[in-house]
Amino acid sequence: LLTSCSHYLVNKEGFTRPPKNYKFSYTNKSAKLTSNEIIDTTAIYYLENSNYYRNSEEYKNGNGYIRFYADGKFKMQGTKTFPSIEDINNVEKGIVGYYKLNKNVVKLQIYGDINGGSDQLEFGLIDENKNLILLNENPRTTFCIGYSENGIRNKIKNSYFNPKIYEKKKIEGIKYEKPNW
Repeated sequence: LLTSCSHYLVNKEGFTRPPKNYKFSYTNKSAKLTSNEIIDTTAIYYLENSNYYRNSEEYKNGNGYIRFYADGKFKMQGTKTFPSIEDINNVEKGIVGYYKLNKNVVKLQIYGDINGGSDQLEFGLIDENKNLILLNENPRTTFCIGYSENGIRNKIKNSYFNPKIYEKKKIEGIKYEKPNW
C-alpha cells in the first residue's frame, strides 16, 4: 500500500502551481516596482553554465531564466537553450513565486513540488552590473531567518558553493500578461 498527498496542481503546460487557497507569506510584503532601476521587468535574468562548487567542473547548475513582474511576482524556468520569446511571455510556463526587495537585496519565495507542495526561499542581490546573484544555499526557512546585504556578500566570498549569476538580458518583444498565481 502506498499513500501520498500532494498540495499542488499541475497546469496545462505541465508546471507546478500552488492550490487556489495557498497563501504565500511574501504576498503582502512583495515588491511593488514603479521603475526598472533595480530590477528590470523588461528583461530576463539568464543563468548559463555555472559551476555548483568552487574549483570544480563536475557539477553544473542547469541553464534557466527568471522573469520579474512589477507586482512582486516572478517565474523561473529551466532551459536547454536560450529561451524563446514565446516561453518568456507565457505565464503558464515556469515555476512561480513572489519576491521582496530591500535596496538591492532580493528574496525569492518559490513554490514547488518539494514535500508534496511547499515554498522554498532563495536570497541574493542585484550587483553593480545589474545582474542577479543568488546564493546556492537555501536560507534557514524554518525560522524565517534571512540574510542582509553584508551577510549575502560574506556567504558568496566564504562559501565553497559558487553563487548563481543570472545575467540581465534585454529582450525585444516582452509582453505583459497578468500572472495567474
